[in-house]
Amino acid sequence: MLAKAAPFLARRALIGVLTAGLLAGSALASTAGAETLTVWWNKGFYPAEDEAFDQVVAEWEKATGNKVNLSYYSTGDIPAKIISAITTGQVPDIAYADLNDFAIVPQQAWKGALEDVSDVVKPVENKFTPTALKGANLYNDQEKKRSYYAVPLKQQALHNFIWKPMIEEAGYSEKDIPLDNWDKYWAFFGDAQKKLRAKRQRVFALGFPMSTVDSDNYYTFNQLALAYGARFVKPDGTLNLDDPKAKEGAIKAITFLTQAYADGLVPQGAINWGDPDNNAAFFSKQIIMTSNASVSIPVSKSDDEKTYHEIITQPQPTGPDGQPVSSLVAVKIAVIPKGAPQVKLAKDFLSFLIEPERLDSYLRAARGRWLPVMPELIKSDPFWTDPTNPHIPVAVKQELEGPTEPWPFVYNPAYSQVNAEQVWGKAIGDVITNGLTPEKATEKAFARIREIFAQYQIAQN
Repeated sequence: MLAKAAPFLARRALIGVLTAGLLAGSALASTAGAETLTVWWNKGFYPAEDEAFDQVVAEWEKATGNKVNLSYYSTGDIPAKIISAITTGQVPDIAYADLNDFAIVPQQAWKGALEDVSDVVKPVENKFTPTALKGANLYNDQEKKRSYYAVPLKQQALHNFIWKPMIEEAGYSEKDIPLDNWDKYWAFFGDAQKKLRAKRQRVFALGFPMSTVDSDNYYTFNQLALAYGARFVKPDGTLNLDDPKAKEGAIKAITFLTQAYADGLVPQGAINWGDPDNNAAFFSKQIIMTSNASVSIPVSKSDDEKTYHEIITQPQPTGPDGQPVSSLVAVKIAVIPKGAPQVKLAKDFLSFLIEPERLDSYLRAARGRWLPVMPELIKSDPFWTDPTNPHIPVAVKQELEGPTEPWPFVYNPAYSQVNAEQVWGKAIGDVITNGLTPEKATEKAFARIREIFAQYQIAQN
């Protein structure tokens, strides 16, 4: 019996070896066919944010059979790394930094250093807000054209944050804050300061950064200037400084900030504040209110329910002209650098990422720190409109339902250099420390802005 079975067993063994060989060959062929996508990504504020992006990567790898070489870098490190990579030609396939819009992308698009990603954005154009699309539609000076050189992912705008217990101790409630009147709104905090000072509390009404470092100072100034009617750059990329409203708005914004400082409504140290410092002053209850881009101030306390609900989030008050103030929205964007080895795969991954449900999950993991650039996410996910949340729905209403517009560097990358040189922070300093009038400080700033823009002439049809 055993002897008769031997040939049969031998044949089965041979078939097994051949089958295993075929399967191994198939696996090797599959592995050999897999390609690797290199992605550099800004590390999130919360572990859950990175975990959500890791999940997107894993889903894409499973769906395509390809691999992702993913590297996270801090907000402070990644801008220089991206710029260095583009300069040397040793680029990743995809690069995302929180400061892409402010410090990197407009200039690199101008230089022709980014891939056109219109075939990623155009098929879903109708899903984005108009401001998000403007934030990704940039000018390429090499080709003398505008196109989509970036993919919009999320956005931020300037919101106001107020300590509820402090205004209550001053004898007020949240309902007493006059959001419908520009002058009365800001005067309210001055009155609260007086009442708290009468109780021997060394507090300040307003937490406005007025330095020449980081970005909060120029975000605050430019939002105030916009509220006063100033638009420094036209949508065609040319300067708008000859418009009387531009000069008048700049003067009023500088006057507003420097007068508040002179009146003792702002801490003296605000002229040296970096981005974390107004947050620190707020949480130490040195100031009654501050403005901040994104909802990161309350979101950072989302695990502390008591503190989370002691903070009031508000939009900008009704403007000096009696009309709603347009919010200056910074659109956060991902790019594919020119010279990327896997352009086709990079576009496929970005298309995969911005599928609405997937993008929503990624943004929600950041607890609302960033807001969606697709209005349908607000309608489909109750997280964004939860009436029990005192912060996220307020920001959503301001950024997705109220009037918005992009930063001027979207129209011309010269304005990124205006920000980088801290032109407006220096103008504020010229008034506070050098004794210039707001008018003279504005003229000086305008002169420097004209010099910068002379280097970025956009061809007009």
